[in-house]
Amino acid sequence: MLELWAVDTCKSCQIMNYKQANLKQPVVAVMGHVDHGKTTFLDTVCGTCIVNKEAGGITQNTRAHEVTLSNGFKITFIDTPGHELFTNMRLNSAKITDFVLLIVAADDGVKPQTRESINFAKSLNVPIIVAINKIDLPGVNIQKIKNELSSHGVLIEEFGGDSLCFEISAKHNIGVDKLLEGIQLLTEINEIKVSTTQSKEIVAEAFVLESVFDKKIGNVCLCILKSGYIKDVKLFAYTNDQYFKVKNFLDYKQNIVNYVYPSKPFWLVGLKKSVSPGEIIYFVESEEIAKLKVYEHSTKIAESNSLIVEQQKDPYEVFLDILRTQTNIKEGKEKCLYLIIKSKTQSTLEAILQQLSVLSNSLANTNVRLNILFTGVGEVTKEDINRAVLANSIILTFQLPTNSVIRKLAQREKVFLKNYDVIYEMFNELNDLINAMKCSDHVNVEVEVARAKIKKIFLLSDNKQVFGCEVTSGVILRGSNAKFIKVGESSSDNIELGRGKIVSLKILKDDVKEVKKGQECGICVDKYIQNISEGDFLVVYKVEK
Repeated sequence: MLELWAVDTCKSCQIMNYKQANLKQPVVAVMGHVDHGKTTFLDTVCGTCIVNKEAGGITQNTRAHEVTLSNGFKITFIDTPGHELFTNMRLNSAKITDFVLLIVAADDGVKPQTRESINFAKSLNVPIIVAINKIDLPGVNIQKIKNELSSHGVLIEEFGGDSLCFEISAKHNIGVDKLLEGIQLLTEINEIKVSTTQSKEIVAEAFVLESVFDKKIGNVCLCILKSGYIKDVKLFAYTNDQYFKVKNFLDYKQNIVNYVYPSKPFWLVGLKKSVSPGEIIYFVESEEIAKLKVYEHSTKIAESNSLIVEQQKDPYEVFLDILRTQTNIKEGKEKCLYLIIKSKTQSTLEAILQQLSVLSNSLANTNVRLNILFTGVGEVTKEDINRAVLANSIILTFQLPTNSVIRKLAQREKVFLKNYDVIYEMFNELNDLINAMKCSDHVNVEVEVARAKIKKIFLLSDNKQVFGCEVTSGVILRGSNAKFIKVGESSSDNIELGRGKIVSLKILKDDVKEVKKGQECGICVDKYIQNISEGDFLVVYKVEK
C-alpha cells in the first residue's frame, strides 16, 4: 500500500504542480510519551528499522522522513524524542508542523510527555490527530484511553470534538493505512497553502530541526523548507550571525538533490558553524545580499543592546574562576565538579545543558558546585584534554565514541573521559558522583588503563584459569587490578563477571612484566571467574581520588 519516494523523474513538473495549486504537503510531528511506539510507527510507514538501533530503545535525536502514499500524496513526518529530558526538541518540532500526531499506548495511557505534547499543540494552535497504538495487546481498555484524552482537553470526533482518532498497531501494521488516509483528508479540508517569504529578494526560508558536525563535510543541519522554492544549488544563505555559500542540498536519506519544495525535509551543507534548532535560514541569490543582511542584524543588536550573546569564557577568565573556586575548596567552603560536555548534535547538547542547569540549581543549599567549563558539538579534541588538565575537569560526551588517539591522551594525562549512548545514564552517574562528593572529602573514580580481548580459556589441573588474550588498548602490567566484562549492545548492557589481581603474565612461555597493545599473552588472576567465555574482555583499571 505504501511506497517510499526516492527520485522524481520530472523535477520541474512536480515543482510546477505545487506552485499552480499553491498547496504544500503536510508536516506532521509524531509526539507522545517515551516507548509508546512513535519510532515503530515510522518504521512501518517508511520501511525502515530505526527502533532496533536506538540506544536504550528511545529516540534521542530529531529526525525527518518523507513518505509517499500509493496515490502519490506526500507527508513529511518528524520523529521527536519522548524522554522528559528532550522538551525543547519537541517544542521546536511543534513550531513547524501542520498537525501533531499524538501516539498513545493502549496499555499505558496518558503520561507526562503525552500531556506536554498536548500543551505544545494547543499553545501553538496546531490540530491534534490521535493514534491509540498497541491495540493488539491483550486486555487493553481503549475507551479508558479516550476518556483520559478528553479529560486533558483532546476531544475526539466520537465524543463530539474535532480531533480524528485512529486505533492502530504500528508493530503489526493494523489501521496504519486508515490513519494516513485521515491525514490526507485533514490536509485537503484545511487547504494548507505555501507561505510567502519575508521579501522578494529572499528565495526561500528553512526551519532548522537539527544541527550536526560531520568530520568529513563539516557543519550540516536538518531543515524543513518553510516557504519558497529552491531550484538551484547556486545560492547563498544567512542566519542572524553568519552567511555562507550553499555547497549541497541532501534529501532526508542524504542523497544529493538539486531542488527543494515546501515542507520537504533536507540537509544543508556549507555552514561555517553550527546553528541552533528553531533558527530560520534564509536563501538569497547573491553573497552581497547575504552579507548585508547579517550586517544589518548585528547593527540592530549593537544599537538596541536587547540581545545578550553568551560566549565561552576566555582562558584568563577561566583561570581566575578556577583560582577562586580552588581557594574556596581549600578553605572548606565548597567542592566543585568541573565539566566539559561534548555532544553529537546541537539539540542534544542543549537538552543536556538544560538538565545540567536544573541539577546545578538543586545544589544551591549544598557544598557542591557544578562548573561547566566548556561545551561543544563534535569529537573531543586535544584542546579539550588540555582544558581538562588545567581545571582538573572530567569530560562527558553523548553519542560520540572517542578515537584511540584521544583516549590514550586522556589516559596519559589522567583525565576522566566517558561517552554515553543513553542520556539518562549520564545523569544517573552524575547524581551518584555528586552524592558521593556530598558525603566524602574524596571521590574514588575507576580509570581504565588497558583492555584485552579473551581469545582462549584454559583450565589447569589445580582449577586455575589461564586467559589467552590480545591486548587491544593500553599496557597491561603484572600486579594490576582487572575486571572481566561481557560486552552488550550498549554500555548499559555490559555485564561485569568478576574481578581479580593479575598474578601471572606470559608471552609464550616467558614471564613478562608488561604487555603492550597488539601483543598476545597469557594472563592468570588470583580469583576464579565464573561464566567467562571467549570474546569477553579483561579491563585493567586503577582507582583515583
